[in-house]
Amino acid sequence: MKLKTFSVILLSATWELPQTISALLFLLIHRTDFLDKKDRRRYIHHNSFYTCFSCGEFIFFRDAYMGFASFEKTEKHELGHSIQSRILGPLFLPLIAFPSTVWNLLSRMNNRVGKWMALNYYNTPWESWADKLGKVQR
Repeated sequence: MKLKTFSVILLSATWELPQTISALLFLLIHRTDFLDKKDRRRYIHHNSFYTCFSCGEFIFFRDAYMGFASFEKTEKHELGHSIQSRILGPLFLPLIAFPSTVWNLLSRMNNRVGKWMALNYYNTPWESWADKLGKVQR
């Protein structure tokens, strides 16, 4: 086994354990169609109601979203979240995933607050940092 592969497995099983468990639970609950590996990450296509999100080395994409013009930016953005996970370890879920999920859900609300939040979604500290790490230009 290569040293890099071993270190990724070790990080996933220790430093990123909460994210790895969350990803594995998602995999158990939701049907997945495709698994691809690149950038030392696992890209998983799924058919649930979620669009795209990251859990440690796992990056999930909804199949229906794959054809959108903004997919490349989203892919890079989710890679940025994956890098955040590697940096923050067990702090990723409370500092990044939780506020990102809450902001995303609130921004989908069909009222003025939701529309304002949707417009400012990528200006939040956790999302702009993911963009920076993933080299996304907005």
